Amino acid sequence: MKTSCLALCGICLTIPVALAQSGPGPQHQKPFGDGSCLPAYLCHYDVNNDGVIDQEERLAMERARDMIRKRLRADWDTNGDGVIGDQERERARTRLREMILECRIARFEEADANSDGELVYDEFIQLPGMAKKVAEKEDLVIAIFNRLDADGSGTVSESEFLDAVEQCVQARNRFGPGSGGTGSGGTGFGGGK
Repeated sequence: MKTSCLALCGICLTIPVALAQSGPGPQHQKPFGDGSCLPAYLCHYDVNNDGVIDQEERLAMERARDMIRKRLRADWDTNGDGVIGDQERERARTRLREMILECRIARFEEADANSDGELVYDEFIQLPGMAKKVAEKEDLVIAIFNRLDADGSGTVSESEFLDAVEQCVQARNRFGPGSGGTGSGGTGFGGGK
């Protein structure tokens, strides 16, 4: 299941990269970010370890993405007629929702260093992106943590974490990317305590 989740995430993340890297010639062989390294999700495509996704590597990445897409489509087309009907589509959506939930739970469990089912602040700031935010604006990170801690216990339970992530996703779906649903640059977890 984790492999399927990672494969789905890989598809979503490689599409913009493939589009950004499309086109012939060396002008499209640029390093990412500050030029020192590729994002982790692209490193396994950089087979010559030069820190650049070149034309051959990009093609291999596209082939891998196509194979995953075909395998998923075959899995979703349960009656094998080549068409994904309404029932098959709904089953596929249900499975995708399950995979997303599994990814969210895995992220929580990775941060829960002592495996007690609760995140204390020190564990929370180990989530991807939080350490950088702490260095920039710790008061904002503390506000986010306190907002996640819906019951005021001083810790964030798995259910509080999952509820907050879902609220954030729903807010972004309603108000658009970058809004976080607060409308004024708030903590980005939508809704109040």
